[in-house]
Amino acid sequence: MRASFKIFRVFGIDVEVHISLLILLVLLIYAFSVSPFPYGFANFPLSERIILSSMAAVGLFASILAHELGHSLVARRYGVRIRGIMLFIFGGVAMMDELPKKPREELVVAISGPATSFGIAVVSALLSSIPVAELSAFFLLFGYLNFILAIFNLIPAFPMDGGRILRSFLAEKRSYAEATKIAAEIGRALAIFMAIFGIFTNPWLILIALFVYIGANEEERLVLLENVLGRVRVADVMNTEVVTVTPEMTVSEVIDLILKTKHLGFPVVEGERLVGIITLHDIIGVEPEERVGNIMSREVVAVSPNQSAFEAFKIMSEMGIGRLPVVEHGRVVGIVSRSDLMRIKEILEALEVMCWRKRGSS
Repeated sequence: MRASFKIFRVFGIDVEVHISLLILLVLLIYAFSVSPFPYGFANFPLSERIILSSMAAVGLFASILAHELGHSLVARRYGVRIRGIMLFIFGGVAMMDELPKKPREELVVAISGPATSFGIAVVSALLSSIPVAELSAFFLLFGYLNFILAIFNLIPAFPMDGGRILRSFLAEKRSYAEATKIAAEIGRALAIFMAIFGIFTNPWLILIALFVYIGANEEERLVLLENVLGRVRVADVMNTEVVTVTPEMTVSEVIDLILKTKHLGFPVVEGERLVGIITLHDIIGVEPEERVGNIMSREVVAVSPNQSAFEAFKIMSEMGIGRLPVVEHGRVVGIVSRSDLMRIKEILEALEVMCWRKRGSS
């Protein structure tokens, strides 16, 4: 069962909803319906409470979508490819290929989300003066929610916008990797403080703190990984001794190859041209006499020798695969695996430490 579903497309960007969002929507509707004015609609009749609470809960995530669209549209102006927007239990995230590395550009992209939320809050505050009690209460709460959304995202911790704003300022005088490390450390410290505070006040803060702590670690890991693997080409890491199969081979022959090589998948070549991929998953439950060409996947994900090793790592992570064929002019010239990338990462990091120690002793 899929955990997320595409609901529509706006400005050429796919918007997906994670099923965890449904849990939060129910909790928000209940919370708004039992909270007194100005934080809810408990003062209204039951039917009006349900309608207003549902509008506020859905409106909150419409605001989160607007917040993420603010990031996405500004990032797109700097040439960043937006793969989509995901709405989930902790809010939303714009899925970008990468953030701009120039500090000023990252600052503009990071601040565009909170600016959008502040703008919605101001408009809602003005609309709350409407002389209709129900609409006035709705817009007052809607403005309050957007104000909190903007302030919360300005907390200087990844993955919130405040962490990226902090990094953009630090990166003016430090390297991008060093700025990320400092911002991540601040984010982890804030997460620990938030968790301790949540123990004595609100358990929900503990979950948010965990989300912040994991986000800070992940941001630091990816940037440091890019700093190392971004300097290496796939050609420098790939294994040129590639085991391939042909479309005419049978499933039983592929099983023999799996047992012999301990590999779970193979490129399928016709002549020297890559035409597909066959994996252990493809052959499960298939008759041994069946030919590879009838069951192979023709949607091949591959990299070129001149791409960076970090690009290969990102593709593997996004696709959930452990190996990628390396293709040049339609011909398979190598194979690169996640273990290859992690091995070269460890080697380069060890060499950097040795060079640092050597400089320190001289």
